[in-house]
Amino acid sequence: MTAVLTSATLALTLSGIPATAFSSVAPSGIDVSGHQRGDGAPIQWREVAADGQRFAFIKASEGEGWVNPHYLEDVHAAHQAGLLVGTYHYARPAGDARAQAAHYAATLAAAPSHSLPPVLDIEVDEGLDPGQLQNWVRDFLGETERLTGRSPMIYTYRYFWREHLNDTDQFTRHPLWLAAYQNHVPETVGGWNQLTFWQRSDVGRVPGVNGPVDLNLFNGTEAQLNDFVGGNHVNLGGVLESGTGPAVLDTLGGENTALTALILAVESGLLPPDALTGAAEQAGIDPVVAGDIANRVRGLLESGELPLDDLLVMAENPDYSIGDLLILLTNAS
Repeated sequence: MTAVLTSATLALTLSGIPATAFSSVAPSGIDVSGHQRGDGAPIQWREVAADGQRFAFIKASEGEGWVNPHYLEDVHAAHQAGLLVGTYHYARPAGDARAQAAHYAATLAAAPSHSLPPVLDIEVDEGLDPGQLQNWVRDFLGETERLTGRSPMIYTYRYFWREHLNDTDQFTRHPLWLAAYQNHVPETVGGWNQLTFWQRSDVGRVPGVNGPVDLNLFNGTEAQLNDFVGGNHVNLGGVLESGTGPAVLDTLGGENTALTALILAVESGLLPPDALTGAAEQAGIDPVVAGDIANRVRGLLESGELPLDDLLVMAENPDYSIGDLLILLTNAS
């Protein structure tokens, strides 16, 4: 632990990443939830479209009864602006999978203008073991497909799928949307040959959105995106893996192990919570990011929800990225 704390150096930059700093080969888009309305300002979807964004995923539902209060407004406005529109359901595996699928399908039916397939956002296990979670995912996907007539897509991130779903390969017929905040195209998980969408940053800046927003790339050409909307979910171009896609900026460089070790040092009492910000800065982390991480960890310690078991796994596995760590902390919050 001492060696990790004293010798590790991280390169971590979380400044706003402009969506327009990329090649036009791979169509780009955003995904939004209520967080983009934190100050009450509506999203100006025509400005988003004018920036060159081609698609938008909008959070529709969560659990068995919650609906995004801005869902209908944003779906219709994004569609009117000419964007391809998709939606997603944030899974709560402690609840019934089929009931959540029915709730999501009913929410979708209220706004029939969505073009992209429905999405299961699965990134928390809520106490289910890998086998139980696999069954939950299977039930949700099957019921959603039965009710909507469309094959759903899966959104997840690498650490969660590998560690909490045992890297299962039983869902590869569903398109994969992978969150990975890094400076190179991520490897796939779970037996998928390639990803379909890549969420590459959660701190993007796009005209029309007041504040940070998630940035995404489609792993194909414009023509293939249109084919995908039409139901062709295979034989994509793979432009990201081929090297003909965008030159991706480094949004989260470095390994996660040193940062994870700092958090574990706070949890174990080796480092006072108030010292985490300074220790993270000394390890090479951007001061603004260090402060944000410290606040998240402090809140999780106070609530008793710091994901200690996951942090211990991450501390021993440099294959996982700082992006994986930050997604884990966000969901734990």
